[in-house]
Amino acid sequence: MQLTDQQQSEKQAVAAQLLTIKENSYQNMMAMQNADMNEAEETNDNVQNMFEDGKVDQSINRVEARASVVEALQHDIRVLANLEEIEPTEEIQLGDIVITDKGNFFVAAASDEFEVNGKKYRGISTDSPLYKALRGKHSGDTVEVNGTSFTLKDSY
Repeated sequence: MQLTDQQQSEKQAVAAQLLTIKENSYQNMMAMQNADMNEAEETNDNVQNMFEDGKVDQSINRVEARASVVEALQHDIRVLANLEEIEPTEEIQLGDIVITDKGNFFVAAASDEFEVNGKKYRGISTDSPLYKALRGKHSGDTVEVNGTSFTLKDSY
């Protein structure tokens, strides 16, 4: 499948925007992780009573609770950084823009809605029910996901 210059440009812009969103989230998460670790270390150095021990535990618990989010963001960043290596095909796949009657989607990493060049997109992963339902479908096909029907208008 050969993409038009406009389609290729749109895919690159959407991927770049989503990558920026994920990288910013990762940087914010790491800043929180570092702040909590610094707080735990400072509090641990000045241990005076059980209240201080509780603060250290809380800081460490917050770091551990965010660890899976940090790992997920790292995964999303790796996926987004390597999308250009994927050759376009007729079937919906990783790195594709999917246009439905319910909105525009970008198959790479789950995300809230974001805008690129005046169009709104929502990121979905290859594990999402919508992607699984749309895989192998063609323009005009309708799928139902969690009680909502989506009609595929285009994908590239």
